[in-house]
Amino acid sequence: MKIFLLSILMFFGMVGYSQTKVVIIDGRTKEPLPYTTIQSISKKEGFITNENGFIILNLSPTDTIHISYVGYKSINYVVGKITNDVIELFKETGSTLPDVVVKKYTPIEKPFRLGFQNLKVSFRLVDGLIRNKDNIGHEITTLVEFPNENEKYKILKVIIPTNKVMKNDPLRLHIYSINDYGEPFEELLINDVIINKGFNLFGNIEVDINNQNIILNSKGVFVGIQKVGILDKEQTNITYLDFTEEINKDNTYVTNVRYFPKKWVKKGIVRLKNNFPSNLKVGLELQKMK
Repeated sequence: MKIFLLSILMFFGMVGYSQTKVVIIDGRTKEPLPYTTIQSISKKEGFITNENGFIILNLSPTDTIHISYVGYKSINYVVGKITNDVIELFKETGSTLPDVVVKKYTPIEKPFRLGFQNLKVSFRLVDGLIRNKDNIGHEITTLVEFPNENEKYKILKVIIPTNKVMKNDPLRLHIYSINDYGEPFEELLINDVIINKGFNLFGNIEVDINNQNIILNSKGVFVGIQKVGILDKEQTNITYLDFTEEINKDNTYVTNVRYFPKKWVKKGIVRLKNNFPSNLKVGLELQKMK
């Protein structure tokens, strides 16, 4: 009798859920948006689409999902109302960034670099970013301070050192402003940036974001790297990016759409089944503006 009742309960529990195939696309160009973030509001779960903007959701038709993509307007959607297996996102029509970002400024000094290369001792971890599907959606972000918060700087490049890139696993770049509590706040990138440099790369990855026109006077910015996919089924633990314990842990935060969506946690207090890597080792190329 107990087994019968258990079977009935399991049946009704499964009835409420179904597999929903979804492709997230640009509403104007109809091109797929790779690695779009999807969060279930009721279940507190997070997901990321694949490189073709495709995902299969195992959710109830009554569940509401929040869909976001860098540079696009975020939307909420009820799963049961998805038609033709397609959801369209549209680019933001305006900017929420400070006025200094949209005004015209001229450089007054040569570009310079700061951040990781100022460390006298580089302690490199063996693991780096672990190639594990459970870590997809994981993001780590570290504060890079500007020389003078009263001066205006344009961010030209983000520089990420590597031991060796062995796989084509894509990573998403994020740059955040700082809130009044010294935490990551608003996304400053206006267009999505995916880092994918190919096999067997040694040395620095330099990401040119000059055309994003990020100019601001601030204490600094948080630079984040998010793991958004694994392009093959091999789950080998492998060194992908360098991390270092040299950076103050108080300036390093982590988040993961699978565990605590939309919530930043300080690196030092994270307790998950998959430990997050150490503090991100990153640099910036800046240019002083007037």
